[in-house]
Amino acid sequence: MEELRHCAVKGRLRGLLCARRDVFDLIAGAEIYALSPSRGEAPARPGQTADQSLKTVLRRIEAPELEERRKGARLAMHGTTSADGTFCLVEPRYEGGEVDVYAAISSLPVPGSQRSARLEQAWILYLGTYDPRQGPIELLLPSAIWCKLKRLLDIWTIVGRVASCAHPSVPVIGVTVRAFDVDWLADDELGSAVTLADGSFRIDYLGEKYRKGTFIDVELFGGPDVYFKIESSTGQALLTEPGSKGREPGRADSGPCLCVDLCLDLPGGDTGIPTAWTKVGLAFTLPAGPSLHDFDADGYAGAARYGLSQTIRATGSAPLKNGGNPVEYRFLVSSTTAPNGAPPVPAAQFTRVVGKGADASLFSSIPVGQMVRYLPFFEIVDIAAEHADLDADGWLDVNRSILRTFSTHLTLTPADIPAFQYVDLDGLMGINTAALTTAPDVPDGAADAGQPIPAADLISVQKVAVRFEIRDGVSHVPLAGDGTTLNSMVINNNAVFAKVEVTEHQSLGSCSPLHGAIHLAYTVYHPLLQGMSLSVASNDGGSYTAHLTDPPSLPLSGNTNPAVTGQSNPALAVPPPLHRCTYLVTLLANPRLHTGDTPVGGVMPQTTFYWEGP
Repeated sequence: MEELRHCAVKGRLRGLLCARRDVFDLIAGAEIYALSPSRGEAPARPGQTADQSLKTVLRRIEAPELEERRKGARLAMHGTTSADGTFCLVEPRYEGGEVDVYAAISSLPVPGSQRSARLEQAWILYLGTYDPRQGPIELLLPSAIWCKLKRLLDIWTIVGRVASCAHPSVPVIGVTVRAFDVDWLADDELGSAVTLADGSFRIDYLGEKYRKGTFIDVELFGGPDVYFKIESSTGQALLTEPGSKGREPGRADSGPCLCVDLCLDLPGGDTGIPTAWTKVGLAFTLPAGPSLHDFDADGYAGAARYGLSQTIRATGSAPLKNGGNPVEYRFLVSSTTAPNGAPPVPAAQFTRVVGKGADASLFSSIPVGQMVRYLPFFEIVDIAAEHADLDADGWLDVNRSILRTFSTHLTLTPADIPAFQYVDLDGLMGINTAALTTAPDVPDGAADAGQPIPAADLISVQKVAVRFEIRDGVSHVPLAGDGTTLNSMVINNNAVFAKVEVTEHQSLGSCSPLHGAIHLAYTVYHPLLQGMSLSVASNDGGSYTAHLTDPPSLPLSGNTNPAVTGQSNPALAVPPPLHRCTYLVTLLANPRLHTGDTPVGGVMPQTTFYWEGP
């Protein structure tokens, strides 16, 4: 929660949907009242969670009672919750002490729209007595209250998680969950969602979804009888529950807050390792469904809005076997992109396969795992994916990487493989973004120090989409995670253009001693520029040091604005007083580039001058 120092009372209001999974709604637009305490109200118990306290003290009151309390209170504060459920009550006269907290809820958001549905009469709840000096107040309405409000407005929610049946701690990522209601004539589809990185999903819908399709409103007083279907990203059926499942306890006549746990047998077979591409390197988690994680809609990575550069590691996990058959996977690239968070770029648009044929240069070797054994002594064999391990269509089977490694080992042979166990190191495949970069560097002769870069030599921002495919190596049936797509990834491998000279040297010659005012000529350019600085220091132990400024962009640090790509000046004055000495001029320019594991360094051109006197 953002720290708001001007708030007398601050906190957050949420509504609990599923206690066992700790899933809740953020309650926006609720009115919050904090009043000097009344002896007749019950305090929230110190040391308990907000939910435990609310179970003890929460009660509904009528508007006249709240109005009477407001009028009789020595101090009354009022505010409204924002979109994330947070509130900030401002009162300069508040000097600390306990407050009675009330919430008035008049509306709830309508799924799939920007509008809200309003209650016929606001629900006013007393939420307990709190001391704001102990920190932000966390208010969590119990599901019995919150879900009753959702039912009043006919707003329904299903939350759940999909995991491996054999290994419940292993999530199934990127599969589509569809919810249905059993009906007399035709089952109603309530909605669908794609599982996130932890296997979780959420489906919101209106009650009209499960009441349509029949001339008799057979479910006027009850709720939907819910069952599920799960599909891979390519539409393959992974789980199809029978309609009778919706008639079972816990599913039949389900309420407005349904919490479920589903499982699949496919991911990872009997190994417990999921089949999933989840990150680029160690730093950037992929978007999952509408959630953007570490990539924004435009394809930039991280808060610094990096472009990806050099060799990037596609990371995640893939078991060696699926039900006894080998697992194989590959990566494809498309120049057709879409915003991250939008539906995936269609598979037909991915015409370049990493490592295949003319695109062999897109493949880079990276470590993928290790083989380990304990007897007769502890031994580790590193396994890397090499281009030789790919088949003609770019599919990688790590079993081939293991076989090749043991076949060329100095002391081991393929016969030793059964004595080892495989350890997945999360590396799936290296992708060489330099082979995708199409724009040439700015030519060295395009500009001298102090001159702007000609328009014809400017570099456009380049984006690609990347798709992951994984399947059973024998049946070729896609496995969960197949089709995972990064819709947009900004890439760049261009060098930073940076030059600096002493302006007076340009006319007098670089070895000439200088007198009087000194000026610097500099030029910096990169389409993804993060920062630049220019400094001058004397060579006598730093008795003179100056960090130059040149508005609007020098110095520059942490830049994320795509419009700020550089700057030039033919004669930037060096501030006096100078003394007789040799001076070092340093220009530092950093690009906004990252490999997924480490940032890419910049350039630091330098020059010197000797100042002899006035």
